Amino acid sequence: MPKRVLVISARMGAGHDGAARELCIRLENRGHQTEMVDFLDASPRMGRFLKRTYELQLSKAPWTYELLYRMWTWTRVLTPPLVFLLALIFEKRLRKWADEFQADVIVTTYPFASVVLGRARLKKRRRLQIPVSTFLTDFAVHPLWVHRGVDSHICVHPRAAQAVYNLTGEFATAPGPLVSRAFIDGNESRSEARARLGIPQDATAVLIVAGSWGVGELEDTFNTLLTEDEFLPVAVCGRNAELAKRLRNRGQGIVLEWTEEMAAYMRACDVVIQNAGGLTCMEAFASRLPVISYNPIPGHGRQNVFEMTAAGVAKWARGPESLRQAIRQVVLNGEELSNEANRLFVGDAAEDIERLIYGDVPSRISPITRQGSRRFVGAIAATVMLFVSVNLFSNIATSNGLNIAPVSYASGRFSYLAVLVKPYEIGDPSVDETLARDNIAAIVTGKTVLAAPKLITSLANNGVAIINGGWDSSSDLHLITPDNAAAHTMSLLQKATNQKINIYAPQMVVNSVDLAWATIHHQTIIRPTTISLNSSVKQQFKAGQVYEIDGTSMTRQQLIAEIASLRLAFARSNLEISPIWSLR
Repeated sequence: MPKRVLVISARMGAGHDGAARELCIRLENRGHQTEMVDFLDASPRMGRFLKRTYELQLSKAPWTYELLYRMWTWTRVLTPPLVFLLALIFEKRLRKWADEFQADVIVTTYPFASVVLGRARLKKRRRLQIPVSTFLTDFAVHPLWVHRGVDSHICVHPRAAQAVYNLTGEFATAPGPLVSRAFIDGNESRSEARARLGIPQDATAVLIVAGSWGVGELEDTFNTLLTEDEFLPVAVCGRNAELAKRLRNRGQGIVLEWTEEMAAYMRACDVVIQNAGGLTCMEAFASRLPVISYNPIPGHGRQNVFEMTAAGVAKWARGPESLRQAIRQVVLNGEELSNEANRLFVGDAAEDIERLIYGDVPSRISPITRQGSRRFVGAIAATVMLFVSVNLFSNIATSNGLNIAPVSYASGRFSYLAVLVKPYEIGDPSVDETLARDNIAAIVTGKTVLAAPKLITSLANNGVAIINGGWDSSSDLHLITPDNAAAHTMSLLQKATNQKINIYAPQMVVNSVDLAWATIHHQTIIRPTTISLNSSVKQQFKAGQVYEIDGTSMTRQQLIAEIASLRLAFARSNLEISPIWSLR
């Protein structure tokens, strides 16, 4: 009898969605009815925050993602409190979706959905009565992807199944990846695919992929291969149009954005270079295309690369020359590698789901309790971890244009300019006059105020706008401390200038205390773009943006000359410098 299967994915890259769609296709071919939903839509505001934070971490602050990934891996006592928080936010809507669809079983391909639903299956009160299965799309198994409450875990490789057992004490199956039949049953030959796609028949075509978001060091990989005429790099940049534009400007190789022809490109190429071990990697395994890992992204990317190398399904190149040598090896003799990878496909995840649907997998769920001491230790550890996590998110949220008070509403012909000053630069009437005349603000840090409070007083008295620069330290320890550098510096500035300072341009990492203080005190947080006309990189000035001159290494004469040059550059861009206070 056909059943109704609710499939929960998430738009965190294409891997989770790709596996979910393929599972829906296979289940529907078996006569079942499916509905696919996005976990992030269970709480739209929090979903947008999670997605944006994840993108920023991978593209702008990868070390923060690596830190969080490792922390949750090493400190399993922190997992239950976080799962509780996720359940508080997302569980109600997930249950509602299941009830509205009248689901007979729920399958998820996304980690957070797995742990939220697993917890719901273990509840003493209002226990979720619908069986839950999770399909783990990666080789790497993280504690936040598995849960004892999940009825069945389905993996892509026996190593992942063993990891599930180690974490939960429950057995898992490993039927192999969920990959579209287009990568398995392609009728087009290699030469036909090359002719159609414009790839020379005699070229050593190297397919470089970096997921649907095009994150990681794909550009470095592309440039590395361009140094050797023997390789033709074919870079797939996903939805990263800016990256694709930069690579096309080199005038070499083949550069693609998002493409529906990935199966054809895999048939046409000799090898694939990847950095995350996601869906594209599984598609290469299905296509019998040898896989080389290079410059893996932090967190799950590195762990996937390690696990795939240990399983013997991919090579790991750890440097430019190692990469070139690995390509030569697999081009000459890569059949053993690709055959081993192709052996992953031993079954069908849809069959495993059917066994759960029809009761062939017995329910082993019983509510569990925790000792009071364990709950207390877990609560303390979770509090510490939550503080560190919130601090990390606070720093990301105020970086790279994601500000509390965006400035993009400004007029189409105004921009803003500020100078990060040091004590020896100020106190000169010519500098003060130049800053005041040209509407250029002075970013002053706490250490500068302490070093020269009278000079700061003179600067303000001469009509120069003062900006709170926080404490001039880039120490990452500020992320895990409860001190408030912004408030301390503002207090010093207001005492020196007798003015209320309402704009904060942090010259350091930002923690949650800084962010909360700025919100409560109605501070305008800005993240200026540091510029220099002496740089070899051509500057592009835009209306509504805040720019910063780092004057800490300039003499007074050099600073004045730099400002004069920038005024001309702004004028050529039809821009005027507007007073910084207009941002409030």
